Amino acid sequence: MTAARLRPARLRSALSRIALASAGIATLLVLAVAAPASAHDELLGSTPSANEKLAGAPASVVLTYSAAIMPEGATVVVWDADGKDWAAGDPVIDTNTLTLPLDSGMPDAGYLVEWRVVSSDGHPISGKIPFAVGDAEPLQSVKGAPEATDDAASIVPLVVGVVVVVVVGVAVIAVVAVRRRATPPTRD
Repeated sequence: MTAARLRPARLRSALSRIALASAGIATLLVLAVAAPASAHDELLGSTPSANEKLAGAPASVVLTYSAAIMPEGATVVVWDADGKDWAAGDPVIDTNTLTLPLDSGMPDAGYLVEWRVVSSDGHPISGKIPFAVGDAEPLQSVKGAPEATDDAASIVPLVVGVVVVVVVGVAVIAVVAVRRRATPPTRD
């Protein structure tokens, strides 16, 4: 009789420890994903470089990164002050280098390259590179141009949080169900 009661008690105790450990691991996972990353890939250089003043219009923009970048999600625009994009096609990616061809006939003016790529670690990174052609000043911002958004990065913590809540919920339901089955019925 004592052995029969001891088994459900041990089972409940083991399940409680498992549920507690699962909740702890889930919490650590959420904190690890939500914490800012310590090091992501980065832009190493560009042609034209930031704030460079060129004598003539470039045929392309070349961006070089610290590691390979993914072709999915790569966007680059080259704005003028009127909000016109001077890109002549889609960006071409070769491992860690992105090349964007430009329309010919770019007048002497300030320009702003806005780029966004997905780095080798799966995180989107972005930036701006102002430059100028001729005697103009590099363009620092463009009025009316749509701002790049970081939708992929903003949804990751939400998705991880939902998964963690579901896993913890299932663990709690399992513990409660096992406890109910393991508890002997009371006799009145």
